[in-house]
Amino acid sequence: MSIPAMSLEVIDLTDAHRQLLEKLSELVPGLEPDSPQSLQRIFGLGLIALTIQVTNKARQQDQQSLIEELGVLAKAVVESEDW
Repeated sequence: MSIPAMSLEVIDLTDAHRQLLEKLSELVPGLEPDSPQSLQRIFGLGLIALTIQVTNKARQQDQQSLIEELGVLAKAVVESEDW
């Protein structure tokens, strides 16, 4: 399932988020703060980070089926982005 791209105007970034984004763009090659593609990449990385947190909690609660499902979904995202 593909999600259509949004314009930057739809995303309301706080000053703190904007500053962090600017700093990261200095450190990460190809990251452009005003680019929808870069914001999509950041969003994808955020989803992966959140997935890791949820997976760790699922491990603590012995929820193996959730761990496996999240692993398959995360792997598909990483492969589709060619990271």
